[in-house]
Amino acid sequence: MTVYSVYEPVSDDDDIAARADRVAFVKDGFSWLALIVPALWLLYHRMWIEFIVFMAIIFGLEWAFGAGRQGPEIVGWLSLAVTVLFAFEANDLRGAMLERRGYRFAGVATGRSRQEAERSFFTRWLRQQDRPRYAVPPPQQITPGTKPAAPPRRRDGDDVIGLFPQG
Repeated sequence: MTVYSVYEPVSDDDDIAARADRVAFVKDGFSWLALIVPALWLLYHRMWIEFIVFMAIIFGLEWAFGAGRQGPEIVGWLSLAVTVLFAFEANDLRGAMLERRGYRFAGVATGRSRQEAERSFFTRWLRQQDRPRYAVPPPQQITPGTKPAAPPRRRDGDDVIGLFPQG
């Protein structure tokens, strides 16, 4: 099973199809493409700040350790270590970049393939879009001798994450 973090742009657009087109699925875990070609991976995903930081680290290693007989070998091993670390963190950095650009975390999707994960996510997501969105109710004034209102009951279709209801 593959796990995806799902990010939705925060907008007041009422068109569900337009909002669904902008939903981003970010695979959790190791990124092989980010290991093989990290700079191109960053440019493809338009992660400009991360690209500048990554290149500064690589060139900084060359500048700091490149001189001397053992310099190129040390730079090679350190660059490999930085690239492997980046491949483990690349998708998390992409999620942080999306949040910086105004997306919000919308949930988690799982599936054997990306299509299956998208299908399961949008099935739940569309049901939530049909529900009316309520503002936070004002706090209740409790006077002596009155009972507070009962909490709302769970409805069929409310999802549970692990042992805790989604809140």
